[in-house]
Amino acid sequence: MNGSDLLTRALATPNFVPAVTPVEEHDGVLVKRDDAWCRGGASGAKARALFTVAADSAGIISAGARISPQLERAALVARHLGIPARLHTGHGSDTAETALAAAAGAVLIRYRPARMSVIRARYRANAAELEQLGWACVPFAMEHPTYLAQVAEQAVHLPSRGIERIVVPVGSGITLAAVLRGLTTAGLTLPVLGVRVGGDAAPHLDRYAPDWQARATLVTSPSPYASTVPNKLGALSLDPHYEAKALPYLRPGDLLWTVGVRASALTEPPCPSLPAPGPRQVRSQRRS
Repeated sequence: MNGSDLLTRALATPNFVPAVTPVEEHDGVLVKRDDAWCRGGASGAKARALFTVAADSAGIISAGARISPQLERAALVARHLGIPARLHTGHGSDTAETALAAAAGAVLIRYRPARMSVIRARYRANAAELEQLGWACVPFAMEHPTYLAQVAEQAVHLPSRGIERIVVPVGSGITLAAVLRGLTTAGLTLPVLGVRVGGDAAPHLDRYAPDWQARATLVTSPSPYASTVPNKLGALSLDPHYEAKALPYLRPGDLLWTVGVRASALTEPPCPSLPAPGPRQVRSQRRS
């Protein structure tokens, strides 16, 4: 599927912007549907944070690997806001993510060698310049205080009953750190399993959730980050690079925390099909 087709698919997704995203039951497993948040074709928790960070900005600058969904989300957010997007990534053939970003109007700056250390360094240098011009600077992996705060707030609003363990896909570790922050605020001591699907998450976890080792267990998916795995939980599409790699670890009583799903992996809109009959919804509430 080319970039134009992917853009059409993304833009066909209805807006769904609840303050608290739902918890649903899919195939006997509870799922925190942060992936369901959608505006302007950009879906998931990181798109939500991007919209907040980029409000009233002159443009968006971000970075990611060629298969990073951060590229397509930043491009779609910028397109909806009517501002430019400048995205740093690696040199190589187009992926679904780079093709969609380009179709949405983003400028992609590609580097050879395509190492993340190179991409990050070039992004930081360019961001230092554009920040002075009013651009929103969104680092690799959404390492931003807005994202941390928003995800933590979602964790505060988890249902008060029915969850025995939380399972979180772990790339950079930012999402896991934010979930742990929210659980602390809620006074909840549920066990947390992080399924590592990327590099070493410890630096981010140490920085943003210093007590994480006492509160969470990490396991490593045997599937390399760049590979995809079957991505269905019942009828729900999961991201094949991230959440789907947590499927083998799920057990009854778990809640799977979903961050987002890239446009190329969707076979249906990510937002709940309400009010039509569908997956069982679990009422979320703030803990007192």
